[in-house]
Amino acid sequence: MSQLFAVAAPGKAMLIGEYAVLEGEPAVVAAVSVYARAVLGTGSPSSSFIEAAMRETHVELAELGRTLSGEPVPHVDTSAFSHGGRKLGVGSSAAATVAAVGALFHAAGLDIQDQQVRSRAYAAAKRAHDAAQGTAGSGADLWAAVFGKLRVLGPYDTSVEAKPLPVQIRFVATSTSVSTGMLVGRYRQVHDAAQCAIAELSVASRGFLMAWQRGDVAALLSSIERANSGYQRLGEVLGQKLLTDEHLRISELARQVGGAAKPSGAGGGDLAVVFLPSQAAVERFSSEVATLPITESSVGLHVAS
Repeated sequence: MSQLFAVAAPGKAMLIGEYAVLEGEPAVVAAVSVYARAVLGTGSPSSSFIEAAMRETHVELAELGRTLSGEPVPHVDTSAFSHGGRKLGVGSSAAATVAAVGALFHAAGLDIQDQQVRSRAYAAAKRAHDAAQGTAGSGADLWAAVFGKLRVLGPYDTSVEAKPLPVQIRFVATSTSVSTGMLVGRYRQVHDAAQCAIAELSVASRGFLMAWQRGDVAALLSSIERANSGYQRLGEVLGQKLLTDEHLRISELARQVGGAAKPSGAGGGDLAVVFLPSQAAVERFSSEVATLPITESSVGLHVAS
């Protein structure tokens, strides 16, 4: 089986609310301009995520009264999710799962731009990703991969999404890769002991959202520093250094130009997200640190020629 199209899904970067979102607190996730691309072919699924995506998609299609011709297998390219031989930590497995589901939905004649269809694609991808990962995540990475843009998850007024962030965002890759599934699993093991740290991360997330709502740069940057304090406390409970030496260095350099930085995601490595108050600050920071050519993506799951 061959096709002239690919179905693409973006990666994600968590801006605030990591771990706290698992407790029903608000979080902010950005879809980013790194895409998993799925085409349908023959053969065997390349990973447990693709295998689970196929299984759960068939469940959704059966409920929708749709069928697929033959036994198409999604083949997903996630090479864009690595930089210098290391993964970036922008949700490659989630984007691959969503792209695989989207390709099968599209082949079954469903319009993956339709919001109801996207909701069904998200449901299938969430079940598949949780099963393959072996633990239930927040779904933030899947949400970004399906719907795109900057999204507020959890209990907060989502109308804030229509407002521009009062800061500029840049991303920095670190030299350490980390398993989000492993850290989330460890968090669930020490759940009760971690609640003081979660409370601090929750305050940081709500502070970020209120600052975004008001366009208050100083308050937003202060919330990022508060989040770092929460990471520090949580790392002590997990027995895992979530603020690595690289993250601390990036944070200090951001601070020197009037900004702030934090891990994006579970911490312990992968990606740092940097919040800068002006273009001048961006230029000063970028002269010291190599930032990635990644921006927020307004496009979620879509068909690409």
